[in-house]
Amino acid sequence: MKFANKEKRIIITNDKDFGELVYHQKKVKTGIILIRIKGQEVNKKLRSLKKLFRFYKNKIENHFIVISERRIRIRILGDIK
Repeated sequence: MKFANKEKRIIITNDKDFGELVYHQKKVKTGIILIRIKGQEVNKKLRSLKKLFRFYKNKIENHFIVISERRIRIRILGDIK
């Protein structure tokens, strides 16, 4: 996380524990994409990421994004309480 913040990189993860780091500890500053799609089918996850990059590319930096099978939720990191 320190490296991502220093290099202004977005973290992409399947790990729900990052919610704790974002909401309570506020350790992620640049942005995070949490993929909550069941199973390990890579193509399904890649399609969802492509959709995110195509339609929401201006809302990725400094946001906490959750991608599920049905929707994409986006919140500004500073608004998270």
